[in-house]
Amino acid sequence: MKSYHSAFAADAHENTAPAYLNLTRPKHHNLRWLIIGIIALLTITNYLDRGNLSVAAPQIMRDLHISNAMMGVILSAFVWPYAIMNLPAGWAVDRFGVRLLLALAAGLWSIVAILTGFARGVGAFIGLRVALGISEAPLFPAALKAADTWFPEREKAAATSAYIAATQVGLALAPPISTLLMAQFGWPVMFIIMGMLGFIALIGWLVIYREPERHPRLHRDELRYISAGQQQRRDAALAGRGRVSLREWSSLFTYATTWYMVIGGFCLQYVFWFYITWLPTYLQQAQGFTLNRAGLLSALPYIAGGVAVLIGGRFSDRLVSRGVDPFKARRCTIAGAAVMTALAMFVTAASNGPALAVALLTLGMFTYSLSSGNYWTLAAEAVTSRRLVASVGSIHNFGGFLGGACSPIVTGVVVDKFGGFVPALVVAGAMALVSAVMYGIALRRRLPV
Repeated sequence: MKSYHSAFAADAHENTAPAYLNLTRPKHHNLRWLIIGIIALLTITNYLDRGNLSVAAPQIMRDLHISNAMMGVILSAFVWPYAIMNLPAGWAVDRFGVRLLLALAAGLWSIVAILTGFARGVGAFIGLRVALGISEAPLFPAALKAADTWFPEREKAAATSAYIAATQVGLALAPPISTLLMAQFGWPVMFIIMGMLGFIALIGWLVIYREPERHPRLHRDELRYISAGQQQRRDAALAGRGRVSLREWSSLFTYATTWYMVIGGFCLQYVFWFYITWLPTYLQQAQGFTLNRAGLLSALPYIAGGVAVLIGGRFSDRLVSRGVDPFKARRCTIAGAAVMTALAMFVTAASNGPALAVALLTLGMFTYSLSSGNYWTLAAEAVTSRRLVASVGSIHNFGGFLGGACSPIVTGVVVDKFGGFVPALVVAGAMALVSAVMYGIALRRRLPV
């Protein structure tokens, strides 16, 4: 591991008064929030496509006569390629730009989602989920870089939380909408309709997004506000202009900070993907709910999570506004949320009764989601140069989605082996505790790049 210069200690400038603390927001000029709005719309359609398979899983399992463990393999088929493709996706965003990469990704994931409606076998489902994972990988590195480009430090977590909250909206909408469409038309048509929504968001993205300095509709007062709030980051970036090389990107793996973020992300996202992939099945198999009722109840945790994402982002932004170092504000918020999530999962494992289980799982998603916006904003704060923001964010998310890839498989195997979900809930809680240690204790220094 490379050594760190003392200037990059996490708390080195906590006692300074950065310029971004004294900015005045421009009145009536909020194009930056419209940018976040279209990213949020893309994210909703993205997560409708991610979440609909878990809703349809019980029917598909019956149609294909497969076990819980095999369904875990199908569910994880999205996550493995997504995790791996995060690495080149982040580098590609830094090298070729946000607008192009996100447009290509949205078009591809919408096509793949539609084709899923024509799948009729296990192999076809696995292949299409692999393709979906590959096509969706650029979304969050591109969104992170867009937010980092368009927002000053004091608004960055709030902006990131806005489109991260959209993930919860998509997941909350997926169960009731998917259930309704399946009841009316069957699961093949449900996949086709869901996939078509992505093209609507893609058109909006192509019309609206440009870089701030090149946007014809950006008022000079808003541009001045954005630039002043990023001045320290801009000054640091001037020394390293140009496209990110593969050698520069690969050097990120030589720092301990990178690996703490990868491990923390692995454990944190394990919990999230337990919800995404197994919640509807848990409600049906462990708590005895019908398909329709499980579909409706599955939306509750994500509704709570959507609110919590915004709260968590605003909380850490408030810490920054009060002079706390942004890097410390983000990582400590994540650690605190992870501890509360672990407690919620452990109590759920020990609980009795369907209503209490739903309430506790909803609480667990709420506490987890306090970390969500900060999870991505942390990657922007972990480097001093904006040039590498998407690269660091994608490496961080690579670790997260390795955990997400393991979660459905481990859960399916544990449920089959032990005959229930209690051990699976305990494992998820333990993962949340490990992530708290990584972010709250181990992760102390920024990357010196």
